[in-house]
Amino acid sequence: MKKSLRYLPLLFLCSIIGITSSCTKDFEDLNKDPNRLTAVAPGTLLAPAQFEGMWLITKRAHRINNELMQYTVETGLLNDFARYVFKENEFDPIWANLYRRANDMHEMYLLAEKINDVNNMGAALVMKAWFVSNLTDMFGDIPYKEAFRGKEELYYPKFDTQKSVYESLLTDLKKANDLFNETKTFESTDLIYSNDVVKWKKFANSLRLRLLVRVSNKTEINAPAQIAEMFGNPTKYPLIASNDDEAMMKYNGVKPFINLFFEMSATEFSGSRRMGKPLMDLMNSTVDGRRFRYATKNSTGAYSGIASGYTEQEAAEMAANNGIGSSTYATTLKADDYPYPILTWAEVNFCLSEAALKGWISADAQSYFNKGVEASWRQWKCTWDGGAGTTYLGRSGVRFTGATANMERLMSQKYIAMFFSGFEAWYDYRRTGFPVLPVGPAVENNGVMPVRFEYPLSVKATNKPNYDEVAARIGGDNLRTKVWWQQ
Repeated sequence: MKKSLRYLPLLFLCSIIGITSSCTKDFEDLNKDPNRLTAVAPGTLLAPAQFEGMWLITKRAHRINNELMQYTVETGLLNDFARYVFKENEFDPIWANLYRRANDMHEMYLLAEKINDVNNMGAALVMKAWFVSNLTDMFGDIPYKEAFRGKEELYYPKFDTQKSVYESLLTDLKKANDLFNETKTFESTDLIYSNDVVKWKKFANSLRLRLLVRVSNKTEINAPAQIAEMFGNPTKYPLIASNDDEAMMKYNGVKPFINLFFEMSATEFSGSRRMGKPLMDLMNSTVDGRRFRYATKNSTGAYSGIASGYTEQEAAEMAANNGIGSSTYATTLKADDYPYPILTWAEVNFCLSEAALKGWISADAQSYFNKGVEASWRQWKCTWDGGAGTTYLGRSGVRFTGATANMERLMSQKYIAMFFSGFEAWYDYRRTGFPVLPVGPAVENNGVMPVRFEYPLSVKATNKPNYDEVAARIGGDNLRTKVWWQQ
């Protein structure tokens, strides 16, 4: 019995993420050192979680988000995503891996707490909030309060409401802001900020801003007041204030720290994908200087996208475009040292522009809108100075003033800026309905873009009583059941 107790935390994690056979391979290693996590410095757990968690989100966004949001259209055998069709096990890897990384950060926090390592405590809270916020925004109600409690022999956690999960995340991010201390040591293998406490604090508050905007229509959270409090006290709640502050995975191109798209074949990364018509039309109509960073040109030298939601044959014909072809991903996106964002200065500015537009803060919405566009151009290393930026902001399809200062104009520019920023464009679309995306004639799911992911098959099998309860509570485990912040 004593020997079996050593396996409890691992067994619990297996039940949470819904896998059993793959976990057993770790039993012998765990038996050799049942207290292995307590023997390491907490900061050593950070880099693996950052790298693996970032890759999971980026890879799955490339596969799913970019198809749903019509950044791209898969013209081959995988074009089911563009038609809102998913295999039953499609979401298992997302669930399993995000819970695994969140559990790593939970353990990191506990280890740091034992030695009062406040900066690693804060970093663990921020990273855990990022992983869990993606989980709940993808699935809705998820296990949280009873999660990560394998040491207490709690293997089958109940599902918490998304409201309670959000309340916990927002509390944790506020706590992280208070924990970070420049006068304290911060020894960690940090791949994002290289242990810069000031930037970590900005990341914590900017992530909190993102989540508050997401739940801003839920009066019980009172998000506008919380946003106003943060905005009104920048000394206490500093936000990302430049491209240098961005939470970005800046790969160095040296294994193992590389952009893993580099190891994909050209066919797997981009071969049968074509750029989506809504994105290309939006960028073409405004002569957007970021196009060459996003896409290739067709044989006539034009940026050309194809419509989404058609059959495989129809999509292939549109991709051929009468022999002149259509645009696909820019080849630089696959470079081994190409950086990918977690949270950008552009996003922060667009969030503040929305807050000003809706009267939550006393500020000029146009100013933050313009800063958001500029920040995105600079993030993508596009020429902004010398009149290029001024010209772009003055175009009729971009200008944000008077009657054009509205949510559709704001979210259209944010949509462009959120290219390859995880699933943020999908979350924003579900919240605002912008940009307006056409629904193709071959889509399924009753013609409705998915508003959540279905719970994994593995969870239905390993945690069935709690799964049955939550499925009934939310009104059905399907792609059309809105999550709490959408209702």
